[in-house]
Amino acid sequence: MEKRAVRRIAIMIGSLSDLPQCIKGLGYLRLLVSRGEVMVVEIIVNSIHRNTDDVIFNLKRLEQRVDVLIVGAGWANHLTGMVDAILRYKMRNDHIVVVGVAFDDENDRAHTQAACLSITEVPGHQVRFRGYVGTDGFLSACEFAAKGKLPEIKLPEAKRVEYFQLDEAIAFYNNVIAKS
Repeated sequence: MEKRAVRRIAIMIGSLSDLPQCIKGLGYLRLLVSRGEVMVVEIIVNSIHRNTDDVIFNLKRLEQRVDVLIVGAGWANHLTGMVDAILRYKMRNDHIVVVGVAFDDENDRAHTQAACLSITEVPGHQVRFRGYVGTDGFLSACEFAAKGKLPEIKLPEAKRVEYFQLDEAIAFYNNVIAKS
């Protein structure tokens, strides 16, 4: 019988205020680590808005060290989509599976909804998100990261960058977009 390689997991969250929603899942991972079933490489707290360069630096550090990266944030949760975009488009990484978690804001449901939509409504992303919201969602994300069947990552083609002067943009719109 062939022995399965130990799955290597890292966690990145946007704020220390998100940590309480992680404790249940971290306890689950601790149990699996004690059994030798997974390895938790690192837990990183960094904001895509306030620590953009640090996020990129940390992804480069993790690139060859992890199989799954659980990424969670609350409110608008730009962290999850940006991590996926940096891995795929900037680093051309087709190995690390990103599992997204939307942290719950019990005081403002709109923040929770925004966190969910910021994961699900990003075009072309490859983030795994199966309703992973709040404490129980983080636990479910940990269970998937540890034992789920990881999807194949396909590196997408970048979109072409367009540059226009003001009149050129208006002409392009009138000649191409408005006529279609």
